[in-house]
Amino acid sequence: MSPARLFVAAATVVALAACGERAQTMPVGGAKKADEPAWQITDNGYLAPGWTPGNEASWNAQMQKRAQSQNDYAPR
Repeated sequence: MSPARLFVAAATVVALAACGERAQTMPVGGAKKADEPAWQITDNGYLAPGWTPGNEASWNAQMQKRAQSQNDYAPR
């Protein structure tokens, strides 16, 4: 088999393998996670300083502080 044919065969196999689609169903016995309000999530590894998990008022204050930090026209 020539190198060109081998390359074409390998490229064809790779291209056809990319056309597949995996099943996206919930596995048997898989637990569905109910939506929670954002301020009640406590298992996040990226907690911002000054935010108390479970406290809606501190969540709103933190979000307002973040939004104002991204505002180019806000006085600093």
